[in-house]
Amino acid sequence: MTTLFDLAHEDDALPALHQAHAALTRGEVVVVPTDTVYGIAVSPGTPGAIDTVVGLKGRTRDMAPPILVANLEQVAPLVAEGALSENVQALLQRYWPGALTVVLPVNPSIPFDIGHTPGTIALRSPDDQSLLELLRLHGPLAVTSANRTGEPPCQSVFEAINTFGDDVAVYLGAARDSTTDHLPSSIVDATELISGGMALSLIREGAISAAALAEAGYEVSAA
Repeated sequence: MTTLFDLAHEDDALPALHQAHAALTRGEVVVVPTDTVYGIAVSPGTPGAIDTVVGLKGRTRDMAPPILVANLEQVAPLVAEGALSENVQALLQRYWPGALTVVLPVNPSIPFDIGHTPGTIALRSPDDQSLLELLRLHGPLAVTSANRTGEPPCQSVFEAINTFGDDVAVYLGAARDSTTDHLPSSIVDATELISGGMALSLIREGAISAAALAEAGYEVSAA
């Protein structure tokens, strides 16, 4: 049975997160608010969950969703040894939590399924307190924008309900409006930062512009 929670109601917030946690543990799909757009989330540690979410999206495992994390501690087991260099950590600490998705080399022994990726993993820590609480409670989540491929991202939880219906177990309505005018996160490949450089390859420009990254001292080039 599908359940809708309004995170703006403080009395509903904790039960909502625990219901979402339970659904994710069962391998079900949860719609979550983020600081950018609404997302559809699954637990990558549950067998078949990635296939479920990319199927809902209308994609294949070659277009796997990014992994959302609560903090740097959750990043460490997911990336290759040495990937959290001083420069990489400085980038994450500057922009997280926030609208920057960072691509790094993946840990070859990663403990869960992230889909078919070319030896990398896309990671983000969202600037939404309710979602961060869910990530601390459950652990990293695979989250992609709440829309079918080719359609615009859902701008409200009710748009998400109209799109996905009973295919989603729990819908979490946002406690506050997006602070990024519903722009998706920007995506950068930060691999070159591992060896001490300042080069970022911009895969997608979104809420954080290439100009803003350049002003912060990064050498930004198109992917």
